[in-house]
Amino acid sequence: MGFTEDYKMSIYQDYGPLGVKDYIRLVRNKKTGEICVRKNVDYTQQDVINFRKNSNSSYFPKLYEAIEQDAKCILIEEYVNGVTLEDYMMGESLQEEEAVRIACQICKALLELHHATPMIVYRDLKAENIMITSQGDVKLIDFNISRSLKEGQKRDTVLLGTAEYAAPEQFGYFQTDNRTDIYAFGVLFNYMLTGKFPVDYISEGKYAVLIKRCIELEPSKRYQSIDEILVELGGNEQEELEETILNQSWVIPGFRSKIGWKMITAIIGYIFILFVGVTTEYMQEDGTAYPVIMQWVHRIIMILVQVAAVFFACNYRQISDGFGPYKNRFRIVRVFSYMVTWFVSVCTGVFLTQIIETIAGL
Repeated sequence: MGFTEDYKMSIYQDYGPLGVKDYIRLVRNKKTGEICVRKNVDYTQQDVINFRKNSNSSYFPKLYEAIEQDAKCILIEEYVNGVTLEDYMMGESLQEEEAVRIACQICKALLELHHATPMIVYRDLKAENIMITSQGDVKLIDFNISRSLKEGQKRDTVLLGTAEYAAPEQFGYFQTDNRTDIYAFGVLFNYMLTGKFPVDYISEGKYAVLIKRCIELEPSKRYQSIDEILVELGGNEQEELEETILNQSWVIPGFRSKIGWKMITAIIGYIFILFVGVTTEYMQEDGTAYPVIMQWVHRIIMILVQVAAVFFACNYRQISDGFGPYKNRFRIVRVFSYMVTWFVSVCTGVFLTQIIETIAGL
């Protein structure tokens, strides 16, 4: 290791192993104070390392340093604040909607690897290697057995993978390629939907055919690209683009999707807020009603803050992006978040009216 490499390593203070694997350690950047993760990997992964150094993808931890040390390479990468998908599931299957949401993000992460030059095969897709951040986003965290596709090579020289998720070609029958990750994705998606591996039980829901095709023993019978699976899941880029445009439009919540029952519910809700707002009579501390002008000040403010609460809860113009509780997989947490938002809006309205009363001398 040269002087430059020694200096780079000296910047990071070792805080000890992260979990049970001694080669994965928690470190702190002495200059910035940022907590990072240090890993030792085989330098034969140079293609994978180069891809990660040049990638700005949100689906992988950022790679800050790649320091050569003999035949090894020391990586300093982003510490992901969250839990593994395994811990996120807590031993239970996920609701279908949540499983599909996470599955789409996993597919998009794999899509970036498979479209790299040369193609990167992840080879160890499993619940323990997927982090769910505090915002509900997905990150693939362990690239230790990832490899680039070698043209003309008939089989892998080293057989690696996790037994429950590993495709037959990972046991020496063929060279692993993007279809190897598709096999593991099918196993993982089944696990998310049922809490079981396909060898024990295969989902009987509407995604049963998708899963069975993913886990075909013969690679040629599987989906041939992640793009095909994304289309099946409804998470293709065109739909994502349309959703982004929709979220950024000025159409008010309830009418953006153009779904009948949602629009009817929105109309009823807005009418209710307006009706309650204009018919409520506000009283002073001595029991007498406020003057007419101040009555309407109260009413207008309370209507506006409650509409604002609806807009925030419905992520109007993406104003609540990154507010984790609204994306939580537990319905009770999401409902509680909406109640808290409404309570805060009412308190805000009361606070604003008190300020106006003070200014008006009432």
